[in-house]
Amino acid sequence: MELIENMLLQGKDGRVMRIVYVNRLSSIIYAIDMDEGSRWPYPIKVEEIMIAIADGEIRLLIENPYFRHVYEEDLSNAEKQRRDRAWEVISYVFQHVESEEHLYLRKYRQKAIDLSVANLRVSKNTVKSYLIEYWRGGKVRNALLPNYYKCGAKGKDKKVSRVKRGRPRKYGERKGVNVDEKLRKIFMISLNRYYYNEKQNTLKTAYEFMIKDFFTIERVEQNGVLVPIIDSEIPTYHQFYYWYKNFNQIKNEVSKRHGSRVYHQKHQAIIGNSTQDSGIGPATLWQLDSSPLNVTCVSSVNRNILVGKPLLHICMDVFSRMIVGFNLSYESLNAYSGAMVALQNSMTPKKEFCLKYGVDIEEDDWGVACIPHRIFTDRGELNGKQIESAIEGLGISIQNSPPYTPQKKGIVEQALNQIQLQLAPHVEGASISGKRVRERGESDLRLKANLTIDELTAIIIRLIIFHNNYHVLQDYELTEEMLEAGIEKIPREIWRFGLKHQKGQLRKLPEEVIKINLLQSDTATITPQGLRYKKLLYASEYSLQNNWFESARNYGSKRVKIKFDARDLSEIYTINDDGSLHKLKLLDHLEKYYGKRIEEIDRIIEYEKEIEEKSKEKELQQKIKLFSDIEEIVAEGKKKTKAELDSSISKTQKLKGIKENQRKERELQRERLKKEKEEKEYITPSEENLVEIDDGDELSLFRSLRD
Repeated sequence: MELIENMLLQGKDGRVMRIVYVNRLSSIIYAIDMDEGSRWPYPIKVEEIMIAIADGEIRLLIENPYFRHVYEEDLSNAEKQRRDRAWEVISYVFQHVESEEHLYLRKYRQKAIDLSVANLRVSKNTVKSYLIEYWRGGKVRNALLPNYYKCGAKGKDKKVSRVKRGRPRKYGERKGVNVDEKLRKIFMISLNRYYYNEKQNTLKTAYEFMIKDFFTIERVEQNGVLVPIIDSEIPTYHQFYYWYKNFNQIKNEVSKRHGSRVYHQKHQAIIGNSTQDSGIGPATLWQLDSSPLNVTCVSSVNRNILVGKPLLHICMDVFSRMIVGFNLSYESLNAYSGAMVALQNSMTPKKEFCLKYGVDIEEDDWGVACIPHRIFTDRGELNGKQIESAIEGLGISIQNSPPYTPQKKGIVEQALNQIQLQLAPHVEGASISGKRVRERGESDLRLKANLTIDELTAIIIRLIIFHNNYHVLQDYELTEEMLEAGIEKIPREIWRFGLKHQKGQLRKLPEEVIKINLLQSDTATITPQGLRYKKLLYASEYSLQNNWFESARNYGSKRVKIKFDARDLSEIYTINDDGSLHKLKLLDHLEKYYGKRIEEIDRIIEYEKEIEEKSKEKELQQKIKLFSDIEEIVAEGKKKTKAELDSSISKTQKLKGIKENQRKERELQRERLKKEKEEKEYITPSEENLVEIDDGDELSLFRSLRD
């Protein structure tokens, strides 16, 4: 077993420690205790750890209870400020040591701490506390978040009553009002209507318009003009301003008031830089890009339906040229979701993923499951708000290439091109160039399509396995050390050499943490039937125990945030109040959607709607015919009843003895059915069995019928 950074090890005494650094050259690791103490990381020989693991004295912890999952938008300003301040201090300390390993050596660490104390005005204990939190939390930025969520009654609305909360006013006659859910909605409506627009009204103006729209009770005529009268109870400007600060997002405010261009130029966070340096080792720098495959696919629901060309995302390690992950989907170009699924695939084990598509591999065939330090990509997929959370949660920096410069990502661009070339000779419905105009009389290759996206995914997996394990990189420049070691120009061999001899450090995080940061987000609805998303229903033991669906039936539906993997909607996830991950599974009666991609589910739902609409048209036509048939029978009954009507019978006589009449009618119906049954059972003798008899010979007739 290989010891990797961020691994958790537990001794027999229950003490847990985390590996924070691995020096492969000296075979020494540095570990930190995960208890509440304040001990610095300490060195341990790798050999001692391996012996203890073999003897059962230490075991590897698979589950990681020390990570806290949060939504960035749910953090308070105080939490963000505390985290950012701690990050500033830690960054300063890291900048004043020659290498990360020096931080674990007292004489080097103390100098950097003294400098931070002098220049940043923090105490030594504060710096130590920040560093220990950072190491214990997996060396990610969000490890520095304070545990404010454990204090007070965060997220719970205060009880609203007629008594005004807060101190009484010093000036004015109005006592003020308590802000409840209804008033918060009015604030949001007013901000959207009067503040978040190109008119650039001031916040005070938006407040005044809100009072005019929502807090006037009548109109009084003054000098021939109707003037609205303000209600006696109105919210103050300070209340309006407070909730504006809670609702407001810089991107939303600047984009709607000044335009998106101004936000991107002057207000957007500066993420990464354009420096490319892959010389350190594996997983230092990855390149990510996408391209539509020149292969037309057929629908998995009905192979007679053409669904177009899927989009292929590839993630590639620059140092070794290993394809570390990919995603094939029908997402639009530059879509965030396709890139995030490709990154998730890159950072998690591949064996189970490949087996899902019928490709059985060994772990060593595609043994990449780690977190990169940097990702280099276009300005499309990973340039926006959704990636900011992933960057902070996983500790990744993003480098965006300049516009219209594909040569900056030549490695991954060439990999995409090679896959296109390898597919074309073998797959019907494929062409080498998707942009070439089809000549007159030339056959349309799209009509020859016969592969679904899952079948094409299986082919892509086999192409990647071949590339990683057997493809010779003719233009790859081996280093002097690689030449001495006799390393072949094969991606897997270069990757292994880099792990063993280069300075690169593999970073590993629990798969749960990777999913939370990279999976797509959306909202679902808690209904009495289950958690509904795209007409699918989900449930879990946790949701049943906490009466989610019973509450929805009695108090109304509720919307919640979810995370999901677009490749398989059999499971979706929510984040509980304590930051833990909560998995919900698809209900059994919806098994037809198991293992389906989000695009396939959308098509199934659309196909069902199409069939339903056709059936409804047929139903309506038959219903009209049914109405005509019923009306015809009713008219005939009226006609017969009118013909047999006896006007001498009074209404009282008609109503008298209905039950007796019903009994007689029932007996009459039974006699009629009995007679019809006897007639059906009577068998008419055939002509060959007929016997000529005299008219008076009744006995001969009886015998003939009997025979």
